[in-house]
Amino acid sequence: MLASAGDITAADGWKGVAETLEKGNDKMKSAGLHAGYHNHQVEWKATDGQIPMQIIADNTDKSVMLQLDVGTCVEAGADPVAWINGHEGRIRSLHLKEWSPDKGYAVLFGEGKCPWKPILNAAEKKGGVEFYLIEQEGSAYPEFETADRCLVAFRNLKG
Repeated sequence: MLASAGDITAADGWKGVAETLEKGNDKMKSAGLHAGYHNHQVEWKATDGQIPMQIIADNTDKSVMLQLDVGTCVEAGADPVAWINGHEGRIRSLHLKEWSPDKGYAVLFGEGKCPWKPILNAAEKKGGVEFYLIEQEGSAYPEFETADRCLVAFRNLKG
C-alpha cells in the first residue's frame, strides 16, 4: 500500500506514480497480492486540470486497490459516494475517518460531514469493501472512550 507519492506537482508525475503501482502489482500477482494506493487531500486537488486519484485509477489495472480515506476526500470537496460507485470493485478498504468544517478531524465518527449511510451502502454494493478501518485523529474524550464511542456509532449505523 503506497500512502504517499511525495511532492508531485504535475499530471505526468501522477502517471509515474501509477506506473510504479503497476510494476509493484505485476510483481505481487504471482503471490496472490496486489498493490494499493491510500489517498490524502492532495490526490483530490486538480493538477494540470486532472484529479490525481483519477489519474491513478485510469492508469492502473483494476486489481490495484484504491483505498479511500473518507475524511480527507470530504475535506477536499470530493464526493466519496460517487468515487466508490465509479470505481467498482476497487475500494476494498476504507478509512472511516470523520471530518467537520469546524472541528476538522477531531470529531467522532458519525458527528461530522461524512454521509456514512450512503458511503457504506456504496462500499458494500459497488466498492467491493473487505476492510473498514475506523480512524480517529483526536477528540474531546480520552482515547479508550473515543474508540468506544466511535465503535458504538459504527455499530448503530450498520444495524
